[in-house]
Amino acid sequence: MNSLSTERSTFLALLDRLLVTSSPGGHEDGIDAVLVAEIEALGLVPERDPAGNLLCTVAGSSPEAVCLAAHKDEIGMIVKRLEDDGRMRVEPLGGCTPWKLGEGPVEILTDDGSVEAVLSFGCTHVSEETKAVHQAKTQALNWESVRVDAKRPRGELTRLGVHVGSRVAVHRMRKKPLHLGGYVCSYALDDKGALTILLTVLQEVSQAAQPPSRTVHFAATSEEELGAASGAFALRYTGSDALIALEVGPVEKEYDTVNDHRPILWYKDSCHTYSRTLSDSLCRLAGELGFGAQRACYSSAGTDASAARKYGWAGTIACVGFPTDNTHGYEIANVEGMLNTARLLSKYLSGTQAS
Repeated sequence: MNSLSTERSTFLALLDRLLVTSSPGGHEDGIDAVLVAEIEALGLVPERDPAGNLLCTVAGSSPEAVCLAAHKDEIGMIVKRLEDDGRMRVEPLGGCTPWKLGEGPVEILTDDGSVEAVLSFGCTHVSEETKAVHQAKTQALNWESVRVDAKRPRGELTRLGVHVGSRVAVHRMRKKPLHLGGYVCSYALDDKGALTILLTVLQEVSQAAQPPSRTVHFAATSEEELGAASGAFALRYTGSDALIALEVGPVEKEYDTVNDHRPILWYKDSCHTYSRTLSDSLCRLAGELGFGAQRACYSSAGTDASAARKYGWAGTIACVGFPTDNTHGYEIANVEGMLNTARLLSKYLSGTQAS
């Protein structure tokens, strides 16, 4: 990676590499390998903690410590049952909904690679006799109507390493980003966009002329979509005083958020509130940097930071998001909003004392 001065093309190239690496919760080996290579290329030493988080530390000039966390798991599915004809029943991992994915190619992850398949709802040309498909035509789509079809018999799938508990992700061919002017569009921007920002900030902070004013622990957290417990573990494991989550910033009229160049500071979500003083400080800094910030209170969302605070593991928390449409689906993010999120966090972590 290069510095933020050459940002856009380098940033998007890194994002492309991350997007095509599937990482549904609990099967994150592939993305771990990519992240380890990127961290080691910076001359830094990554560490994996017992919760599956991938950590990297940049020592500061004071005993204080802050943890910046971006989750590395994407929403996906898990195999519930293999039927005799080889089709599979699946259940969601995280906030995955069939209407957000639609029919299309998926990958079933195994220990040795993956098996290609199709997320299927059945033929449209049916009557009430074909109950699950007819229901999908006339009612809200649910997981009872979903099958994953690899067109292989059950025995062959078993030999290939597919079993109950295997993770399923949107196929990498569907994650090749579409660029619409100043926007990037893809599945899995939720985690891969945040990871790209995390690595960009890690480079800036680690290669600055002076060490940061306090130690910064960078955490690519595991299974955030499955309950957001690993961020709290990372906070305790690293001994950090504050936890800042790096996330998407959902864009909707009800939250008075727009998909533009301004990062979004979360002030509340469905788990807890965020520390007002720290959030206000980050908003002021965004103003001083010339791009400003948006503020949001979300009714249906949660992060590593808010979950940690809810259960008493964290005192000071914040969440900085990059503006994104269609969250947990085919997401659309403002590229300048992503870059400004990196600029804001880089500036804050490089020199501003924790609130």
